[in-house]
Amino acid sequence: MIYFSVCSRKEKEPNSLTKLIDWCNHQEYTRINIVYDSSSIYEGHKSNIEHFKSIGLLNTDIIVLCHDDVDIISSPEKTKEYLNIAKKPGVGFVGVAGACNYDIDGAWWNARKKGAARGFVFQGSDPTTMTPNYFGRAGQVTVLDGCFIAATYETLQKVGLEQPTYLDTGWDFYDIHLTMKAHLDGLSNYVVPIIIMHESPGHMRQGWFSAKEDFMKYHGRNIPCRIPTEKTHGLPS
Repeated sequence: MIYFSVCSRKEKEPNSLTKLIDWCNHQEYTRINIVYDSSSIYEGHKSNIEHFKSIGLLNTDIIVLCHDDVDIISSPEKTKEYLNIAKKPGVGFVGVAGACNYDIDGAWWNARKKGAARGFVFQGSDPTTMTPNYFGRAGQVTVLDGCFIAATYETLQKVGLEQPTYLDTGWDFYDIHLTMKAHLDGLSNYVVPIIIMHESPGHMRQGWFSAKEDFMKYHGRNIPCRIPTEKTHGLPS
């Protein structure tokens, strides 16, 4: 089973959320739950997971931590195929975009300038006007963008969904925290070719910059975090 965990706000519910709910409800192997106005993204996802546990969540099931403004374009069959990579031995998270080389500037997408980013995302709210945003071919990365990341429930339990003490904000850098922790714990994260449309233009709030400073202070010894780009092509067999 594949469970979609979504955090949203009642007063700012995006149009894409209705489409995501409809997409999930049409697949016999997917379930979705949305928590509104949570105190933090960690608490929101934990609340959703408690709901999933009440309806039969297994350690081997996959949980997608997904933004509320995402529309899945890939076919259900391909989406399931690529999400199932999260079940392979040694795999941490899978997602749609990320970087092989994560540097001190905190912006994973800047790795694209050196050919060390991975992924592809359409951005916009309408298929007729959306624009393509290409970062690189699929493959292994150190960190993933949080618009769409997934792991087995077993992996999430190992990595932990508690808000780290070094981050004051409960909404920024959670994706870098989770995927970096998985990487440092010896798991391999992958960008997989699931195609989505993301409504957000990707503008950083002030909280992002504050969280970046906190993250760099805590992880200074681990930054830059790099894996050889030539060894990151392709997906685990």
